[in-house]
Amino acid sequence: MSSEGTIGLPPEIVTCILLRLPAKSLGRFRCVSKDWLSLISDPQFIKTHQSTHIRNHLIFVSYDHSLYSLPFHHHEPAALVPRPKKLRFDLHHVVFTLYGCCNGLVLVSAHNFDGLHSLVILNPTTREIMELPESNYEVISNRSEIEIVYGFGYDSLTDDYKVVTISYFHNHHLIPPDTMSVHVYSLRTNTWRWVTDSPYDFSYGKFVSGVFLNGFLHWIAKKGSDSLPVTVAFSLADDTFIQLPSPNLCNDVHIMSRNDCKLVVLDGKLAILMDDEIWLMKQYGVRESWTKISIHGLDGIPMVEPMFLDENGKILLVSRNLMLMCDVEERSLWQSVHTSQNLKDLKLRGTYIESLVSPKFSI
Repeated sequence: MSSEGTIGLPPEIVTCILLRLPAKSLGRFRCVSKDWLSLISDPQFIKTHQSTHIRNHLIFVSYDHSLYSLPFHHHEPAALVPRPKKLRFDLHHVVFTLYGCCNGLVLVSAHNFDGLHSLVILNPTTREIMELPESNYEVISNRSEIEIVYGFGYDSLTDDYKVVTISYFHNHHLIPPDTMSVHVYSLRTNTWRWVTDSPYDFSYGKFVSGVFLNGFLHWIAKKGSDSLPVTVAFSLADDTFIQLPSPNLCNDVHIMSRNDCKLVVLDGKLAILMDDEIWLMKQYGVRESWTKISIHGLDGIPMVEPMFLDENGKILLVSRNLMLMCDVEERSLWQSVHTSQNLKDLKLRGTYIESLVSPKFSI
């Protein structure tokens, strides 16, 4: 075998072949030769592979807060979902809380037996990890405990992954906090910095992690104690907040005020989930582009949430004991899979794609 790891194949052919392979296989092939390691680690190769070889995985948290993963193939109907595999990392932590996924990287809070915790960015495919340094956003107060809202996304302008925390002291559930401090962590520089105090009240959002899309992290929040909830977007490029328009409704019902309202991303578009309805913003930032999708056949099924919408117009919805595939065009259930056995004691927290992106930007 030559230094390129092949017998007489031109480099461009080798590249073409490797781009067709799953990320997990490529992670093992890094040790074939120095040339393969250099190629597979090249940022442009990673971006090209990620854009042409998308494979969705479901990520779960178990009753003991361990992480589990399961590949998902909507085109392969099954009577029973296979048992997810436990994700093992070289960490001295045993309890994980998931806060976000982006381009194959996952942000978690990792706790050990002593109750100490740290934020960690990990890649479930390559099993690489990056433990974030401590930040001064977790200030301890004698009068109240601090609350933290998290977000995780990608800034394409600087080719950087960023973690956003919005922290505040919550003294009384009926009184909005005085100050909401926004800190941003850069994976490329491995540093934290304070950027601003938020004009919005994120205590309304029930500590839901930010939804990443188009370089922005999105939450449902309020501005002032008497104002209605709105969709707020935080730019990872310039550290500013903007407010997105809500759907126009003829009956004057403000859907953002509903308790079952949740922000998600479907097929690269921002969406609002409510019971058996999905509102999809087909053109980002344009109020008139909000489109209502009613899914028939969900009557009597406990609260579901969408994981993703694929290129064939199928939405994966997840309930307590069911995984449901819904056809957007037909607006009806397409496939229903019982998960009570193999997903017992596991709670689905999100999806990620197989990726070669390394969380060790700063090393």
